[in-house]
Amino acid sequence: MPANLTGRLDEAIRQVEAARDRGESLADPDTLFPETEEVAGPGGAMQVDHTSLRAEWKSVSADGNARHESLERLRHRLVAVRAEMTPAGAAVAAGARARTGWREKLSQVLSRPEFKKRQPEDDWRLRIMQWLREKLGFLFPRGTTRTVGSALSGILYVLAGVTLVAMLVLLVRAALPLFARDRRPARAPAPVPSERAETPESLLALADARTRAGDLRGAAQALFRWMLLGLHREGRLDYDPALTNREHLSRLKGDAGICGTFERLSRQFELAWYGFQPVTPEEFAAFRADCHRLARGQT
Repeated sequence: MPANLTGRLDEAIRQVEAARDRGESLADPDTLFPETEEVAGPGGAMQVDHTSLRAEWKSVSADGNARHESLERLRHRLVAVRAEMTPAGAAVAAGARARTGWREKLSQVLSRPEFKKRQPEDDWRLRIMQWLREKLGFLFPRGTTRTVGSALSGILYVLAGVTLVAMLVLLVRAALPLFARDRRPARAPAPVPSERAETPESLLALADARTRAGDLRGAAQALFRWMLLGLHREGRLDYDPALTNREHLSRLKGDAGICGTFERLSRQFELAWYGFQPVTPEEFAAFRADCHRLARGQT
């Protein structure tokens, strides 16, 4: 392995090209480049840090297009470093560094405050007064323009103060009711008139009236509620209007036949009432008979 850096760079370029073109594996960068070393270049001895080069060498992808691109970037870097080791390359690099330093120095000089162009900032009050002078200047003689300008400045300040006071008054008037509402004792909610209590008799009468009117869906709804109240009176069901029919089924006291009949009637009622399914006279007659039998504890 070459001892000087130039020879090791040539060997590294050869290995990278072989890995790129023929798929050969890369050697360990430790054999080519230590982390730091002192080398003799065209401009004299200098300290070289290979940490970044070693990291890029080790991070080359395993396969595919990514590997080819990684090897190509690594080769360009090695070729650039190899060119720096020649006298011509060192001169070019020195000239580039000199030009870069010159640009940085020029940028620092031009960034000073005295070289920055400042845009004049117009006061909004001056712009308003200028606009008023242009619009109202024809009303006054030329000799009074300066006096009018001073008067307009005073008027603008007065108008601004009046506007600010008016806004504060409006805000206070809007906020006072909120504070008064918080201090006001809370009123008790008005009592909601309770609906007339339903009884088995009233529900059975309602079912008969709806049957005569031809509203069999409404009649089935009243009849089902009548059956629930009837079971409640008989002590077979703890009826609660807020519960669902499935929850009532879990509360129903009876054998499997009674529970099965209740579940079947609940399903027929829900299809007719909530599902808007029409009810024929024959279906309503069978539904009515089953509700009467279940209310008496029969199946």
